[in-house]
Amino acid sequence: MKSILLWFFLLMTPAPVFAETSSYAGKVVIIPVGKDDLTSRARFEFMSRTLERCSREGADGVIFDLDTPGGLLWDTVELMMTDLQKLKPRSFAYVNPRALSAGAMIAVATDGIYMAPTSSVGAASPVYGTGQEMGDAERAKMNSATMGMARAVAKRKGHNPAVIEAMIDQGKELKVKGKLIDSKTEILTLDAEQATELVDGKPLFAKAIVKSLEEIKTAEKLSGSSVVAMPTFFENVAIWVTAYASLLIVIGVAGGYLEMKLPGFGLPGCLSVAAFSLFFFGHYVAGSLVGQETAVAAGIFVLGLVFILVEVLVFPGTLIPGILGFICVMTALVYTMSGWEMAAPALPSGGEAVPLDFSLNTYALGLRNFAIGIVGAAVAVLVAARYLPETLPFRQMMLTTTTGGSLESTPAMAATRQVQIGDTGRTISAMRPYGTVQFGDHRLESMIEGGYLQSGSDVRIREVQGSRILVEEVKTDSGGDTLPV
Repeated sequence: MKSILLWFFLLMTPAPVFAETSSYAGKVVIIPVGKDDLTSRARFEFMSRTLERCSREGADGVIFDLDTPGGLLWDTVELMMTDLQKLKPRSFAYVNPRALSAGAMIAVATDGIYMAPTSSVGAASPVYGTGQEMGDAERAKMNSATMGMARAVAKRKGHNPAVIEAMIDQGKELKVKGKLIDSKTEILTLDAEQATELVDGKPLFAKAIVKSLEEIKTAEKLSGSSVVAMPTFFENVAIWVTAYASLLIVIGVAGGYLEMKLPGFGLPGCLSVAAFSLFFFGHYVAGSLVGQETAVAAGIFVLGLVFILVEVLVFPGTLIPGILGFICVMTALVYTMSGWEMAAPALPSGGEAVPLDFSLNTYALGLRNFAIGIVGAAVAVLVAARYLPETLPFRQMMLTTTTGGSLESTPAMAATRQVQIGDTGRTISAMRPYGTVQFGDHRLESMIEGGYLQSGSDVRIREVQGSRILVEEVKTDSGGDTLPV
């Protein structure tokens, strides 16, 4: 009960409690942006909190150390149009060695861009993460919206908007002093020399080529000591949870299913509770769920579990409670994994926000993770049903469980010697698929293949495998003979 109350407190806290490191006051904060960082929404939340902290504590400057092939579009837009525009210290981007797609958009939202000696920046045309092709109309619409937002940021930061437009839209041509840099058949990507080429006394895209972060500090007269922003423990938990959400679903669903099939409450149930608790807590810390939204999502999830239990324990075979439960569970999990959905932010210059239409693609990641989780859980259950009953710990656990009376179970092998193939008996507990069967004077734990059998059913021993007794349901015909079902 104490652990449940602790989880509830953490989930309902207005903001996660983090063990922050020493103050950023007067320091130059380095934010590394690596290969996979812009594909993790939890990582975006970490960067957003870091920038807010830099403003609050009075950092001397912020440098994004970029080495990324790209990432999530709308999360990048939120970072560049909201978080970076609110930032009080000056911000800089170090392309070291690549800032492609979303990385290029973050770079253009900073006050100054620097290039490593061997580096490249650009190729910022939006694509679906699922690999799905955009239609011509959809492509034009997406490019127009993305260019509008990137252009507003570039103008505000003093960068040439034509450059970022050519990085986004293949149909944009870029010429410098009559020299064609990018044609209408290509998407612009600049190397270090091209990015720093002077046009009318001003660099095309980046200020200079530098070999280290210290050179940027010297060039921009940043005197504070450098500190690398690192996620706290809870932020790392959130990043891990959002990255491996499907694995937690596998553990939670498989553990819950196995728990319903076994007597009592044991390890599978504990693992299931822990997995789903970590799932919701991690997404809350990551920023996918906020405030009462967390309780609502968790409440829908619990409601779904109640429906499923009603289907399994009270009205087996009716389907309706089970279907409603599955829908509730799916809705809660998918929404939680897609909870970063948002309207497009307003342009910093005060222009109108670009409207975003609802799209199933918004929930593609959540639906994919849910599907992987369900399929993975099914595989785990099948493997457990095939191999787990043969393991010694499982046999001991099953054969030492009693149901309303003394159960002859020690040692396990001795119990099976009390009966033989063909013996008949009657179930004295529901079998899901394990249960207790009365064979004459003996009560033995048995298993039925096929899933479920109500208490009071007549069964016959079909097979004895070591310490496992397999039974089948039988019915009596009009002549008094028993027939297998």
